[in-house]
Amino acid sequence: MAIDKTTEIKPLLIAQVEAPQDEGGGDYYYRTYSPGIAMAQEEGVYAVNLTNVHRQKEEVMMEADVLILKNICDPDMMPLIKKRKKQKKLSVYELADDICGIPPWNPVHFFYKNKENLLLFKRLAKYCDAMQFSVPELKRIYGYLNPTTAVFPNQISIVPPERKSKNRKEIIIGWGGSHGHFEDIAEVSGPLIDWIIRRDNIRLYLMCSDPIWLLFNSLPNAKKRRFKPGSLSDYYAFLTKLDIGLAPLKNTAFNRSRSDIKFLEYAAHGVVPVLQALVPYDSTARHGETGFLFKDGPELLSVLEILTVNKNGDLLSKTAKSSRKYVLMERLQNYHSGERIGFYRDQLGRLQRGQREKKTVCGIFKDLSGIEGVVRNDRHLRLMPTNFERLLHDGLVLSQLEGKTDLARSIFLKASQLEPANYLPYLFGASCSGDAIDWLNSAIERNPDSLKSWTMLGEEYSKKGDPINAVRCFDSAAKIFSDYEIPYLRTAALLNTVGHYKESHFLAQKARALISSLEA
Repeated sequence: MAIDKTTEIKPLLIAQVEAPQDEGGGDYYYRTYSPGIAMAQEEGVYAVNLTNVHRQKEEVMMEADVLILKNICDPDMMPLIKKRKKQKKLSVYELADDICGIPPWNPVHFFYKNKENLLLFKRLAKYCDAMQFSVPELKRIYGYLNPTTAVFPNQISIVPPERKSKNRKEIIIGWGGSHGHFEDIAEVSGPLIDWIIRRDNIRLYLMCSDPIWLLFNSLPNAKKRRFKPGSLSDYYAFLTKLDIGLAPLKNTAFNRSRSDIKFLEYAAHGVVPVLQALVPYDSTARHGETGFLFKDGPELLSVLEILTVNKNGDLLSKTAKSSRKYVLMERLQNYHSGERIGFYRDQLGRLQRGQREKKTVCGIFKDLSGIEGVVRNDRHLRLMPTNFERLLHDGLVLSQLEGKTDLARSIFLKASQLEPANYLPYLFGASCSGDAIDWLNSAIERNPDSLKSWTMLGEEYSKKGDPINAVRCFDSAAKIFSDYEIPYLRTAALLNTVGHYKESHFLAQKARALISSLEA
């Protein structure tokens, strides 16, 4: 068949943006870094990873053909998306956690307990052109926010060499993870301790926090070994020491929206997965074939008993090989990057309706490749934090500490000197500046479309008993993005206090209508 040589692959610049986080952790690796690397290996695709406080963020986000916002909750994204819509560029909101089910131990729990922040996340997700999820459960819960959705599960990028068979005189059972799994482990720790104590050939290995390690205090030292939490590479090295990997999960909304990555990690490393019979595991692991599922403590011990009796040594090897084969055949990242690119190209085609725009992707990518703090891997870039971003972080931390206001202010001033045109030092530093109005005006001077700056400035004027200027600021925010309820709520509350009840009632109704549009 003749090949149509007029058909060409359009270059595509994809920007993955998220809040600053530990780049050595699994969440960043599986949701951002690994997919970015894989997509950049597809023909014509260039990928850039950065945070929403990076000094180049606006340039990158405006130039990108596809913008992916992962768990972002920032009102200043909305005017930017509005501009992208005019340019027929695709903006995708990625949700990787159940925002409404975040437990108290999670650092962002109290942030999302604030109803305004919860509504803002929904507003952004709804306003984007599409949503993507890490698991089907999140799509089930939040898919109503956007008519265009896709699920891109976590995948495995690196599979170590197959293990050599060994004489299993001693069987190592293990688990590794963050302190956020404390309650999951606590549910099975008691029965597990009693069971291990009664068996000479079993040892427990844990890579865990101090509180989780203390759960196993009554297990004799000879029966256990601890590994301190570390990087993902450290965790992978830990997995090579295990024969059986545990994955207990309490039945909570947040847990039901987790990915099945622990199953995949065990499987890839030749570790037999023993998993809670709960979403996400019960939809991918096949009981007795690629792993074993248990409903409660007694079932867990029953599974372990079957796996560890001497005559069933072959069962361990058979299950480990079967689960590893599943990963190799179905869950490798490179096998699925084309699905993402296909989704993005389809949605871009829908937005642009066949328009052919002049592409300067290569030039943009080349320019970004030369800036400070860039890590390049062929057509993939990571825009790492530089001194500017580190100063912003340190200033924010210090501004929350008693007695550190002056130091925080000086740090924000240093950041502003490094990037004089950037508005973030003034926005973030306003609360500790001693003159919030002046600093917020400086932020607006640098970014007139900053909804956050206009809203905060209005609040400052309101505190100082200046309703005229306060209303002016809230009105400016509403003109920038008319579908954001906060400016109307702030103005309504202010007008109510000065006796303008009719106008207050009208704006409050308008805000309630906008909020209602975000409900399921």
